[in-house]
Amino acid sequence: MDDLGQATEDQVILAWLQAEIESPEFQAYLVGNPPNPANLSLALKAARNPDLRDQAQNDLRRQIITATYGFGQGSGSFQGLGNDITWRRFRLSTDEVGDLLYARQGAAWPILSPATRKVAEGATNVGHVFTGDQTNMVVLSLASGLCHSDKKVPEIIALRRPDGRLVILEGHARATAIVLEAHRFPKGVDAFVGDGPSVANWPYL
Repeated sequence: MDDLGQATEDQVILAWLQAEIESPEFQAYLVGNPPNPANLSLALKAARNPDLRDQAQNDLRRQIITATYGFGQGSGSFQGLGNDITWRRFRLSTDEVGDLLYARQGAAWPILSPATRKVAEGATNVGHVFTGDQTNMVVLSLASGLCHSDKKVPEIIALRRPDGRLVILEGHARATAIVLEAHRFPKGVDAFVGDGPSVANWPYL
């Protein structure tokens, strides 16, 4: 695992939005009700043509991820987390991605990795252990997309537990697909890792 240096919240938020923005459900959420297509247009630009020097873009991305996932609010996906998280960027080998732990949330991941919680176990099982929802198809579709695309893959976002292990905060399906298509990533993939005292309070460790 190569430490690539300190990262900013704006970089982490951008990665999160880039991971979500192509989802039809997420796009429908952004359009809103009553529909305002301009909201989606602005979000697409902020994700697909990002400029981290543009404060208006940074503010828009933060607003979206905060409203949707509770970033910086200690709620939602960030339940129990305070504003004491510092972020660093790492380059992970695909074996190291396989060693990441699924968070203790959602019904599908414990089914795919009941023994170890490791992504590697989930990747081994995703083709034949049915989760009862769309997770199998989502992961396999992502893997197929990775196999046939040269697009940059959004960074996985993880938290460092007090014992040093890394637990995925965002990117469960993507990490699993990366392990399935490990041959496509001979140089590894990037991840943002958050660390801080309040990580111990995250209920999904």
